[in-house]
Amino acid sequence: MAQIGDLVPKSGVYTQPGVVVDKRDDGNVVIDTEPLQVNKYHRYTNTTGLSEPEKNEFNKILDQIYTKQDGTERINDIQTEIDRLKMDPKSRNIVQYLRNQQSFLIRDARKLPQVYQTDEMTLKR
Repeated sequence: MAQIGDLVPKSGVYTQPGVVVDKRDDGNVVIDTEPLQVNKYHRYTNTTGLSEPEKNEFNKILDQIYTKQDGTERINDIQTEIDRLKMDPKSRNIVQYLRNQQSFLIRDARKLPQVYQTDEMTLKR
């Protein structure tokens, strides 16, 4: 099921990407191809799969983090947010998307988070 803000790479004869901006009762969806509308939901990565409030929360978190220029700081700040949000089961989807964004930054900066949390049972002995 499509959600408001989901990315639509192409649709039929329309070759420009767009986002779902309205869901109609008849099963149709309205797609907006305006780049600013696409950017509203997908500023950092493709957030299709998150609900509209989750997309907004994800972007809000990354807007704050991306004010910093240093890749290592960004990685550590994302880790802090992941650790904070993991406590709330409703934030599971946002945490997954933050992990994906952090993985991208780790590959780009070739750095790892300085501090992170993990389940004790996953530690190798």
